[in-house]
Amino acid sequence: MVCLEICLAILGLAVLIYKWSTATHNAFDGRGVYFEKPRPFFGNMGASILFRTSFQKQLSKLYNRTKQYKIVGLFSFRTPMIQLNDPEIIKKICIKDFDHFPNHPSFIQSNERLLNDMLSMMTDQRWKHMRNTLTPVFTAAKMRSMFALMDDSFGECLEHLSGLSKGSKSGEGIELDMKVLCNKLSNDLIATTAFGLKVNSFETPDNEFYRIGQSLTFSRGSQLFKFMLSIIVPKVFLFFNLKIFNGQKVEYFVRLVVDAMKYREEHNINRPDMIQLLMESKKENENNWTDDEIVAQCFIFFFAAFENNANLICTTSLELLENPDIQQRLYEEVKEIQESLKGGSLTYDAVQKMKYMDMVISESLRKWTLAAATDRLCSKDYTLTDEDGTKLFDFKVGDRVNIPIVGLHWDDQYFPEPRKFDPERFSDERKNDLVPYTYLPFGVGPRNCIGNRYALMQVKGMLYNLLIRYKIERSPKTVKDLWEEARGFNLAPKAGYWMRLVPRKQIN
Repeated sequence: MVCLEICLAILGLAVLIYKWSTATHNAFDGRGVYFEKPRPFFGNMGASILFRTSFQKQLSKLYNRTKQYKIVGLFSFRTPMIQLNDPEIIKKICIKDFDHFPNHPSFIQSNERLLNDMLSMMTDQRWKHMRNTLTPVFTAAKMRSMFALMDDSFGECLEHLSGLSKGSKSGEGIELDMKVLCNKLSNDLIATTAFGLKVNSFETPDNEFYRIGQSLTFSRGSQLFKFMLSIIVPKVFLFFNLKIFNGQKVEYFVRLVVDAMKYREEHNINRPDMIQLLMESKKENENNWTDDEIVAQCFIFFFAAFENNANLICTTSLELLENPDIQQRLYEEVKEIQESLKGGSLTYDAVQKMKYMDMVISESLRKWTLAAATDRLCSKDYTLTDEDGTKLFDFKVGDRVNIPIVGLHWDDQYFPEPRKFDPERFSDERKNDLVPYTYLPFGVGPRNCIGNRYALMQVKGMLYNLLIRYKIERSPKTVKDLWEEARGFNLAPKAGYWMRLVPRKQIN
């Protein structure tokens, strides 16, 4: 009898959980929008959530199945979203009628320190004021002064590779996981440019900044689990007062920035990094930003730059080893730049002169887009109409919008032979043929990525230094097909980005 009661209780609980998991599945009923039937808990994204495929691949396939519709319904976990498959509609929503969709949806409900002070989490006027504060930080002039700090970290990375080369047999080169190398480089660059801290993760891989920073990224382990839990069951997350970030580790970053600002003010120290630029912007801006709001903008670098910038170097390096003719042409360009510097260090202005480098990076961002999608939240009721005035859809306050960047980037209607790595798509002769709002590597409109100059500067600087000294070749461990082998939300093969770096002869 007791067993029967237990079984009935378990069955009743299972039924309740199932009903809860499917309670939002009628969200599009009567709204005249096509959608694919979602699964309980995971919606339309189960394969990537369960690490059976990558989010990029799953979203691209969904886009291809539904692209005949200008807008479609999509379920991310239990959350219904309106996906925009048409570039003209993307333009309307994100630019022309931005005032109806000014914010990102808040998937995370948590009151923990720094989280809601990040630019990407801010809304309305508060976001606008912070964006205006930060915009001068990322101008070309500011990036130019910051590049010297990056150059020091590039040098330490190359010194590390040189040491590995000496330990290898002559002519064999270095076999390494490029992701491990680039994570250390990305860490050191963020430390010096965003936090005013000088670290060398190649000499001291267990340094505190690297160790704590790694533990706070969303791409793996318990951090990813807590992040997903906050999305799936936000009320439970809040009820038990759970935290995405470890409070002590957050406090480490707060103290790092606050103490640095205080010390610089007391000793009149000026250093061309993000802390300094934020201090200057704070003085010039009428908004009285708190220390936490300033720290949060440095803190977000770990989520916007740490993984993404490292991955971009890796995916580009992978394409260069797969396309030796492209690698050779790029090498010839960086060699010309090196000769024009006449023994001097690489500069921001020299980076900007590398046109073929820009084409290669642009195509890498097209094929291996790091942000598979971006989103918006409807803040005012909005009727979407076609060019001839025909009503397409009525958006309601609270509707969440999804923009499938990866779907557009892999659409052969806009990019013929999308799996082919072709930098010529972005040549002066052909780039004007691109359909507007189909290439969105850094998002679109006023809510686009503010740090795109920073990201491109880092990746181009590292590839320049790498190609001057090494030829990138396949190793026995190199991934055979990244599109098929990548899993989850982080575009990376499970075994890593293994490749071989072969020292070039006659280096000046």
